[in-house]
Amino acid sequence: MNNTEYDNHLSTAAKTVLSTWYGLTGLGAIIGNGVVLWLIITKRSLRTISNLFLSSLAAADLLVGFVIQPVWISVRYTAYNVDRVQTYGKAIDYLWIHTTVATTFNLCCVTLDRHIAIFHPLRYEGILSRKRCYVLIATVWFMSLVLPCSRFLVEDVIGLPALYISFTIITVLIPMIIIILCSIRILKAASVQSKRISVSTVQNLEAVKTRKKNFKAAKTISIVVGLFVAFWLPSLVTSLVHYVGIRAIFFKVWTPVEALSMTLSAINPWVYCLRNAEFYQALTGTFRFLRGRNSAQNEIRRSIER
Repeated sequence: MNNTEYDNHLSTAAKTVLSTWYGLTGLGAIIGNGVVLWLIITKRSLRTISNLFLSSLAAADLLVGFVIQPVWISVRYTAYNVDRVQTYGKAIDYLWIHTTVATTFNLCCVTLDRHIAIFHPLRYEGILSRKRCYVLIATVWFMSLVLPCSRFLVEDVIGLPALYISFTIITVLIPMIIIILCSIRILKAASVQSKRISVSTVQNLEAVKTRKKNFKAAKTISIVVGLFVAFWLPSLVTSLVHYVGIRAIFFKVWTPVEALSMTLSAINPWVYCLRNAEFYQALTGTFRFLRGRNSAQNEIRRSIER
């Protein structure tokens, strides 16, 4: 979403700070998501259906680091050139919408996958076969490529506010509602299941493992949801403010809000790696320089899991 009116008033220092932030978070997204994809590719044990969704999310976040972050760095320093921004504005908006759709829709897939695994464990492989998983991932990427095309059909002034709010509802609000509702159900299910495990069955090792696994999955989902809401809710509110015509507020806050939402792409891979024992073991097993820190890292991981 272009905001050249605001960028025209940014000082050089502000542009430098924003560009540095985009650069650091972009590098973090490239490294973190690149590591996740590398581990899934090289470790056969990680090629599960659930991790296929994680790999698709990592690919979307990697795209943010490789493409959208450098684009925004360029925009921040060239926005004063109105002719240049108008020339590339639609292409920039396309990239912004594409990466947003890919990220938020893949987050929905990850959440729905966990929802099915917890509520229908015996039917999980029947509901989410590898073929259906590939079809679902392909559909997400197809939608991320097609939906932004409508931007080329709208003029830069007429109809843009309505277009932006429509995209915000589709790409942020609806995924946020789905993720929150599924996560609430997952957390409730984990709590109920824990209460059902009586004191007598606590001695059963499998029951204990199941309880810990479900609690850990519920905590991971709650962390992911909390981060998603914290990083994307300001973008949603700001878009609504722009739609109702409060342009002064919009142009003052949109750029930092935009930078905040894109930062999540650098955080997602580390959340999943630190919360997933298999990923963590593969990470320390692949990168030997981490092995010397295993004891300290294990303590950190245990504290995170508690």
